[in-house]
Amino acid sequence: MKKLLILILLTGLAYQGWSQSTSPAQTLRLATSTYEQGRLHELEGILGKLENFTTEQKVAAYKLLTQAYIYLEEPKKADSTMLELLNTDHYFQINKDIDPAEFVALYKTFRTDPVLAVGLKVGGALTLPSVMSDYYVADASKGTGKYSPGLGFTIGLMAQKEIGKHKKIVLAPEIMFTTRSITETSLLFTNDSTKVTGGSYEAVYKQNWVDLNAIVRYKLNAKFDPYVGIGPGISFSLSEAAQLTTTGLTNTSVSGPDVDIKKSFSTTVLSVMGVVGAKLRIGSIYVEAEVRYQQGLTNVINNSSRTNIEMAADYAGTFNNFKQSTVSGTLAVVYPIFKPVKLKK
Repeated sequence: MKKLLILILLTGLAYQGWSQSTSPAQTLRLATSTYEQGRLHELEGILGKLENFTTEQKVAAYKLLTQAYIYLEEPKKADSTMLELLNTDHYFQINKDIDPAEFVALYKTFRTDPVLAVGLKVGGALTLPSVMSDYYVADASKGTGKYSPGLGFTIGLMAQKEIGKHKKIVLAPEIMFTTRSITETSLLFTNDSTKVTGGSYEAVYKQNWVDLNAIVRYKLNAKFDPYVGIGPGISFSLSEAAQLTTTGLTNTSVSGPDVDIKKSFSTTVLSVMGVVGAKLRIGSIYVEAEVRYQQGLTNVINNSSRTNIEMAADYAGTFNNFKQSTVSGTLAVVYPIFKPVKLKK
C-alpha cells in the first residue's frame, strides 16, 4: 500500500514538473494523446490552470475537458468547462460532422448568441425637399420657387437585439444627430414699365436635428450577413438658420449674417424609412455598411409662425410648405455583448 501511495505521489510530482518545464503547445498535445487513449481522469492534472495558454489553446483544452467530463458522467464539471470555453471564445461554433453528439447536445443547452449589441454610426446625408404648397412675398415669386438638395452628415448611437427562434429579426433602435441642408431659389422682381421679371431670391437652409428611429431588420442568408429593414422615425429640431441673398434687376446683391429661422420650423416631424445593409466581422467587432432612404411624412414648416420678419422685410422671402426626405450612407462599428449561461429546461 505504501509503495502504491509513493508511486501516485511521484507520478503527480512528475506531471507537475513536466507541466512547468513544457510549453502550452506540448501540454495540449499530451492532453490530446491522453484523451485519445481513454485516460480521461488524467486530463485535469495535465492541463492544470492553463497558464500562458493562447485563446485557441484554451478553447481546445476546455473542449477536451468538457468531453472528458461528459464521458465520466460529471455533468456539473462539464457545464463549468463548457461555460469557460464560451467565455473564452464568444464565437465558438460546433462542427456537427466531427464533434461528438453528446458535446453538440451540451452546447445547445447554453445561450451562445449576444444578448445585445451596441454601436457607433457615422456617414453622409443628402436632403431632398418636396413642396406641398406655395407661399410668397413678391408677386413675381409666385410659382417660380426651385429647390436643390444639400449635403450634410449624420452620427449617432444604436443598439441591436436579435429576437425570434431563428434570430433573423433584429430590433435596431438608434439616436442620430443629423445636419440637413437645402437651397431655395426664386424670381423676385417685375419691372413696372417693361413687365420683364428678373432679380432673384436665394435661401440656403442649415438645419440640425436629432432623429429617433425604430428600425426592424430582417437578416438574409448570404455572404457578409446582408439585411433589409423598415421602421418609423421622429425628428426633433435643434436649430434652423438661413443664409439669405437677394439680387436686383441691376445684379446688385444684398446679403448678411445667417438669420435664425427656428420658430418658423416645426419642432417635430415624422418619417418612415427603408434600409439595406451588410456587415462583416473583424475580430471581436462587426463593421456595417448601410444605405437608407428616409421619407418625410409631415410639413417641416410651422404654419402659425411661417413669417420671419427679417426674412420678409429685408429679403422679400417666406417659406413654402414642404416635406424633407433624406438619403444617407453610413458605416458603423458594432460591439456585441455576450453573456453565456446554461439555459433552463
